[in-house]
Amino acid sequence: GEHVLEAAAHVRKIVRSRDGEGSVLGTLYCTNLRVAFVPEPPHSSTWFSPAVNSFTKAKVLTASSTLKFIPEELVLYCRDFRVLRFRFCNSGLESRACQVSSYHCRQGHPPRRPSPAGDSQGPSSSPSTLLFERPCDWEKELRRLGAAGWRVSPVNERFDMATSLPKYLWVPSRLLDNELKRAFGHFNARRIPRLCWHHPGGSDLLRAAGFHADSDPEKEDVRSVEALMLAGHAQCVIVETTADLPSPAEIQLSYLKLRALCLPDSSVADEKWLSALEGTRWLEHVRACVRKACEVAALLAERSCSIMLQESDDRDLNCLLASLIQVLSDPHTRTQSGFQSLLQKEWVVAGHPFLHGAGNRTQES
Repeated sequence: GEHVLEAAAHVRKIVRSRDGEGSVLGTLYCTNLRVAFVPEPPHSSTWFSPAVNSFTKAKVLTASSTLKFIPEELVLYCRDFRVLRFRFCNSGLESRACQVSSYHCRQGHPPRRPSPAGDSQGPSSSPSTLLFERPCDWEKELRRLGAAGWRVSPVNERFDMATSLPKYLWVPSRLLDNELKRAFGHFNARRIPRLCWHHPGGSDLLRAAGFHADSDPEKEDVRSVEALMLAGHAQCVIVETTADLPSPAEIQLSYLKLRALCLPDSSVADEKWLSALEGTRWLEHVRACVRKACEVAALLAERSCSIMLQESDDRDLNCLLASLIQVLSDPHTRTQSGFQSLLQKEWVVAGHPFLHGAGNRTQES
């Protein structure tokens, strides 16, 4: 079980807000499992990895470190990128502060705590999560978005039009299913443009695969393609999803490096951890994806048009970018049920190949 190894009372946790810097008085504990701060009255505890500081000099603590001064401030650099600060000055327990600061480093990385019992319910256990397996789910979400110019089409109900697309699609209301069927052959894997999200200002976010090599712009079928892409707007902006973004294989490799770095048995020294993090290129890839999502989200808010995300097979980066744009633009997707529904719509039923490695699958013809 868990037991307290060292404790320092009357410690002040530094709290920053818009009004400036303040502090919370409490007790800092070092147990055999974690470091925890308990405010007065008792509050919650936090997991973190330590470093130490003084107002006159700073020292990064490792397992072999020896403190030659009494710390006045302890700075904790968390694995989730939070930075927590605790001040021991004027507490009257400077020796305790030194022991708490150094003991956790000698312990190394704390083991992971087991998940609480009964916390094994999956996303589908929430009754408000839409699975998008029935027409009523698509209708409900369409009403929430207020997309009056769109309807739910059962054109792919038997997966005879496109095996990797969902059964039901959001398509322009004035486009009949017979006209819609003409458009499938003009896109890779027959993944036609369809609505992802409707902006309250009137813009529409679409996603689609790349144009098929045999697509003939002179054919009458292209009128159906234009109707899908314009969606009642005067202009359609095509966003090449792969431009300025890392490939799925690069993202996967970066994630594997990040995961290895964050494991408790990582061999990277604490003082080199941030450099190793930068070397994974994970933050670089995240920054590129978020930047592009912000650009598209701003375009949706500024102009009344249709914006189509286009990727060669529409099953990797389109899933990512469409999700990020909605998380940035739609507060509902930042709730638990909304985020679960978003993943279901843009990843699961949209045909993302979860069981295949990135960039290592046969493209559907």
